[in-house]
Amino acid sequence: MMAIAHTLVAGAIASKVGNPILAPTLSLASHFVLDSIPHWDFGTNWKQRSKTVTGAFAIADTLFGFALAWVLFAPTSHPYIFLLSIVFSLLPDWLEAPWYIFFVTKEHTKPTKKASILERFFYGVYKTTNKFHAKAPFPMGVVSQIAVVTFFLLMLQ
Repeated sequence: MMAIAHTLVAGAIASKVGNPILAPTLSLASHFVLDSIPHWDFGTNWKQRSKTVTGAFAIADTLFGFALAWVLFAPTSHPYIFLLSIVFSLLPDWLEAPWYIFFVTKEHTKPTKKASILERFFYGVYKTTNKFHAKAPFPMGVVSQIAVVTFFLLMLQ
């Protein structure tokens, strides 16, 4: 899912739940639920773009998602609960980002036998989080996100 989908659902959770332990925990869990629904994101077909372009899209998506969630949900939630929920909702993607940034290339898609401990660790995070991913092509993968986020926002009203 795009970061905006994760941040909107996490913002709604923070606003509705309001518990400093439960809201971030549910936001983290929501990441895996959302990623299991067929979707398109900036990581889809990453080999067709440069890392710089993909990274710029991902950063813009994250900033826009945070800003929109802030406008919609920060006024009705405690600031710390809101921030923790947003961070927890994005944490799995942030933990797999070092694999893409520092290690992966179009030709190098898994660690070699001589790979460092860090490379193996971040590859393990990437493999674990990607077990939940269900990809869909553009534009249907965006339509599915809009539908799923709308469903969760209505559910959390």
